[in-house]
Amino acid sequence: MRRTLLALSAVAAATKPSEKADFRKPSREGQKPWDLFGILGWWNIGPGIGCPFDEPSDASWTLKGGDHRDCAWLQRADPDKRRLFCGKRGAGGVPAAEACPHACINCCDGAALFGGGAPDAACADVGREFDAATAAAARLASFCDDPPARGHAKTTRTFMTGPRFIQGACFGRFQETHLSVNATAMQRECCDPKLIRERIRAGHRRDRNPKSADPEPYLVFPRSQVEAARFYASTSTRDVDVNFLGRLHLGAPVALLEYAQRAWGDYVALDFSGHVAASMRRWVLPFVTRYFTAESVLVDTSAEDAATYAPLGAFDKTVAGGKLAGFRPMTVEWVSAFGNRSVQTCRKATCDPSYYETLARSRFTLAPAGDMPWSTRFFEAIMAGSVPVVSSEDHAGRNAEEKALGYKYLLVSEYVARRTRFPGAVPYCDNWAAHNLAIFLEHQSYIADPSTVRPNVDRCRAEADMP
Repeated sequence: MRRTLLALSAVAAATKPSEKADFRKPSREGQKPWDLFGILGWWNIGPGIGCPFDEPSDASWTLKGGDHRDCAWLQRADPDKRRLFCGKRGAGGVPAAEACPHACINCCDGAALFGGGAPDAACADVGREFDAATAAAARLASFCDDPPARGHAKTTRTFMTGPRFIQGACFGRFQETHLSVNATAMQRECCDPKLIRERIRAGHRRDRNPKSADPEPYLVFPRSQVEAARFYASTSTRDVDVNFLGRLHLGAPVALLEYAQRAWGDYVALDFSGHVAASMRRWVLPFVTRYFTAESVLVDTSAEDAATYAPLGAFDKTVAGGKLAGFRPMTVEWVSAFGNRSVQTCRKATCDPSYYETLARSRFTLAPAGDMPWSTRFFEAIMAGSVPVVSSEDHAGRNAEEKALGYKYLLVSEYVARRTRFPGAVPYCDNWAAHNLAIFLEHQSYIADPSTVRPNVDRCRAEADMP
């Protein structure tokens, strides 16, 4: 599998930290934070966390005492083993943390890849990927020549979804049964905290037993969102070349493996979840600075104060009319797997008209991973006819089934190479968008007959008004 871009300089201008709820399981001797049953992303201490590209197998360097303990083995190892072996030396006396920086959660600073200059040794593999993408772009006849065929996922693991998607799936089932707009009844049926807890526990059982069948191998979306996305796409002029809508200023990175190993008294799950997202998105800010144009759109949903927010350029629409323009609320009350918090409001699962309007205007959408190694934005962009851009093939779905659906998208290295090969305005690859939409409608909605999809935003607006 292709290794891809991470990078880049530490995210600047960290926002003021907000007050975080401290969700912890009661302390148990020998218990590790990632063992907690819950809805956040600390179980994501696995391949690629903190570095959205893989460690290669390299027979020239192995850990002492093991013929096959190379960097690739180390990256697949569980957190306890990684912490143990990252402090040891291997062939030639080279420490594992130096030989395997991505397995040991010590990502390189690849800012030179966007700003010129030579990448450091730890970023050599990223540099090679960019070189390969440049060579491939040189053989293209146009920007919209098909992207490479994507490999299958290296793991069969399904990464869990959390309350937002449990509720969204319930919205989808409700809407196919009740075709009239009835947001109040849907909320009453789908926002029950008992439902959320049971679905989370079921997901954990599947997560801990890979042989357990997943009744929904694909993430599915409700009709309200599908039809709203198609409503805006039906009249779009695709006047935006590329957008990013999401958290951008997430503070300085931390050593994730060390944070996850903290004692319960020092470990805060929501903080760790935020650190994971920050690590996965380090490449976004330098990309925005280098490649966003007057035709681009940025909305930073991590902004906290419209009066003091400093826009990054004409493309920055974070503040509109003196108010923050972020779409879904980032902080809502929720119910943990143990039922020890207040009732989830369902707000994060509802349809947001302005969000889909921007996606439908865009030719390309940045879809970085968040606190899990995938992002719902990847599929929301496809729904709206926008082509996703990701930093790794591993971020093109939450499980092996989704990654094998055959969606057309670009890696960051490929987008950069094509921009360089074909200067000027970025075109709209409408054939890719049509290809992606057909796959999406077949596999990722509860709509049995795609011909019944009618561009309509009324249901979406009704959801947006839910309390």
